[in-house]
Amino acid sequence: MGRASRTRASPPLRTTVPNLLSKRQLEINLSKMRIREDPDLSLEQYPVSPEVGAELLFMASFEHRDITGRKVLDLGSGTGRLAIGAGLLGAKEIVGVDIDPTSISLARDNASKLKVNVDWIVGDVAMVQGKFDTVVMNPPYGTRKEHADIEFLEQSFRYAETVYSIHKSSTRTFLRGFIDRHGRNVDAIRNVEMLLPHLFDFHQKKWTSISVDLYRITS
Repeated sequence: MGRASRTRASPPLRTTVPNLLSKRQLEINLSKMRIREDPDLSLEQYPVSPEVGAELLFMASFEHRDITGRKVLDLGSGTGRLAIGAGLLGAKEIVGVDIDPTSISLARDNASKLKVNVDWIVGDVAMVQGKFDTVVMNPPYGTRKEHADIEFLEQSFRYAETVYSIHKSSTRTFLRGFIDRHGRNVDAIRNVEMLLPHLFDFHQKKWTSISVDLYRITS
């Protein structure tokens, strides 16, 4: 793995009062962000939907106070929906990391349009340095590379005591056992349906719905 490269968006940090942003307004902002139209299946580049992204971020921000004024890391940030959404909700410092430079380029454009300041890193999720208050992530689900989701969870535990993560509901029993063995606690699990657009050839419909769990994991 080569050395990670880091770029910083130029717009000033957004100063909008976070409490004035409703979940619906956040969904609308997340829906404005561009996603990859030619995603890499081997990297499982399934974008988090605006609705699920807003649900996870409001769970983190308004139910548990883990976003506003906090240092937030988005692992496998893709085109930036969770990282930028955290900025819209008042995160103090945000880092987004993804191995795909095309996704990071789109994320940088998305952040610029919404005037959110994010420190973007092109590189593997294991290459991030420093500690954070909160990790948010929509990791690979492990359908193409077995236990890719586990690798992301292991890295997230290195960076923060509080982790919010999205996983396929079918893996709940396995993941809960894994989290328990690592001495972490599952404080909350919220089951939701996530709509995915037609992105790959094997998708037969314009939209596909999958059942996912939103986790809050603490030390």
